Amino acid sequence: MTSPTAAPIYREEHTRQGAASGLTLRSLVLGVIQVLVVCLGAPYAIWVLGSSEITWSFFPIAVGFSFCCLILLNILLKTINPGWALRPAEMITVVVMGLVTTGIPIFMMGYVLSIPTTPYYFASAENQWGTYVLPYLPTWLLPSNDGLAMTWFFEGLPIGEPMPWGTLLDAWAMPLFWWLSFIWTLYAVCFCLVVILRKQWVERERLAYPLMEVPQALVADADGPARVPAVLRNKVFWMGAAIPLCIVLWNIVGFFFHFFPKIEWHHPIQIAHGFPTINIRFYFPVVGFMYFANLNVTFSIWFFYLLLLVEEGLFNRFGVGVTEADNFVWGLPSTSWQCWGAFVVLVLWGLWMARDHLKDVVRKAWNPAHPVDDSRELMSYRSAVVGLLVGVVYMLAWLNKAGMEMSVAAFFLGGVLIAYLGITRLVVQAGVFYLTTPVVSQAMTMMTFGTSAISPTGLAALGMSYGFFSDVQSIFMPSAAHATRLHDAMRMSRRGLCLAIALALLVGFIAAIVYVIAMAYEQGASNFNSWFFRVSSGAGVRSFEDAMSKIKTPADFHAQKLGFFSIGAAAMTVLTFMQYRFPWWPLHPVGLAISAIWMVRNQAPAIFVSWAAKSLIMRFGGIELYRKAAPFFIGLILGHFFGVGISFIVDMIFFPGNGHPILHG
Repeated sequence: MTSPTAAPIYREEHTRQGAASGLTLRSLVLGVIQVLVVCLGAPYAIWVLGSSEITWSFFPIAVGFSFCCLILLNILLKTINPGWALRPAEMITVVVMGLVTTGIPIFMMGYVLSIPTTPYYFASAENQWGTYVLPYLPTWLLPSNDGLAMTWFFEGLPIGEPMPWGTLLDAWAMPLFWWLSFIWTLYAVCFCLVVILRKQWVERERLAYPLMEVPQALVADADGPARVPAVLRNKVFWMGAAIPLCIVLWNIVGFFFHFFPKIEWHHPIQIAHGFPTINIRFYFPVVGFMYFANLNVTFSIWFFYLLLLVEEGLFNRFGVGVTEADNFVWGLPSTSWQCWGAFVVLVLWGLWMARDHLKDVVRKAWNPAHPVDDSRELMSYRSAVVGLLVGVVYMLAWLNKAGMEMSVAAFFLGGVLIAYLGITRLVVQAGVFYLTTPVVSQAMTMMTFGTSAISPTGLAALGMSYGFFSDVQSIFMPSAAHATRLHDAMRMSRRGLCLAIALALLVGFIAAIVYVIAMAYEQGASNFNSWFFRVSSGAGVRSFEDAMSKIKTPADFHAQKLGFFSIGAAAMTVLTFMQYRFPWWPLHPVGLAISAIWMVRNQAPAIFVSWAAKSLIMRFGGIELYRKAAPFFIGLILGHFFGVGISFIVDMIFFPGNGHPILHG
């Protein structure tokens, strides 16, 4: 539940009846431009330019900087002719089109284009993939190396060699079709889930959606006579924006003059031998966004972060923790499994709390005459429920055809959906700027069943599934949840917004696939500034080496890891009971579910700063001072976005291939 202090600061005043349509020609043109900035700019930024990662969050630089530019454009249009200015619904449409595509270029197609392409290219007599991997992989999901298609993908075409379109079409067409059929189905299922749960989260639990405070603040009075949004006319806003912007501009001078002193973003602190490092990072967007989250949520995150640092350190010192790492799990090994148990309970408890609402949804889907109102949703409950069921059935059939036993496929897919639901809830409730899961579903599946109980084809399929579920970042579902929230808050036309989302996804996938494949054949994917495509330790090598090790040396279920999982689940159950039973209880369960994740460890000091600032503001000034201070924290966010955007442009002009990433990691 939200507190009054987490209530949104800015809301648009509606002066007319009916839904506002954001689906206009100019909003679609601007939205498509935003999609291209995301889907072409992200791989170019980190794989070619070597600059900042612009899609690495749930409100990323690519969208934030573009939104700042859109606001400036609208101010210019109002100055020239007020009738030309964009309406709030149009600007929100552009933002939503950008948000829903942020996961496409890197954390979806980046892995799809790096993992299935590896087996035929990398297999050799020395690594034994021909014996333990290739026989168990479905050929319809792997681009073939006929005509050296995969060799050229990783190494680049020979100088003067024309693009062999016929060979490439034969190699890529069928695998991409089947991969995209699964991914688009997964996106559709996620969209159906957020439609089903929107009313529960927004109207019943009143979750805060902190990341949406920025777009709502900037369009709050866009229909009014003032040229400049109210928040930009506030001196407090510019005080906040000046801090990150000045740091970035100061450091840009050092790009050209190496003797110029640099303001460091990162200051690691080692507590003691065996204890994890505390990473002090200047994450100004984190400070800004977390200001709009509940105090007990922000307190619990940094409290459990410190507690788990001590816990992991003691495990290391006494040698009682988990020592066997899991593939694509970057967090602390012991406490990651503990947090995963808490994470699963968080999701299941949330579904239990929504049981009455879910019953209403099912009744409405079964009987459209049922009195539950679904007119404010982006699709009807019947469409959402049918889409969810059909999508899950197709994904299960796809995974089974790929090699997984049906029981393994069901367990694995359940873990994927739990991960997506959990991340989405944490983003819309706690405002966590960027987040992944403590443990991936593949690890949970293999540790629960035991690799000895899963067939070699099942293990190979699990290894291949890292193509769409591995480094779980910038996923579609939180963006879809934000779209439903903005649709409801701005009273927008649901048909128009759905069409805009569909167009954004279509353009985004096509642009990302064509650009990355063309760039790979021109330069060689192994030459990208990315670990994804490394021929010795890239994503594909990690995936299939892990699968091969499990096939060669099968084992029973992992009692130690499942034991930590159970401890986390039990602790989460107790914390949840205490929160709902005693109003005075200070610790929110959210903190336990995410405190061991490496991303949260990077953000925890910034979350502490936000919690401390908001606590002091509320203590000495109450809700009035809280509202007056809000523009300062919005300024921290937009100042960082604008500064990194300027840094990116400087890298693009003066330092191609030798860029200067800001807070990359």
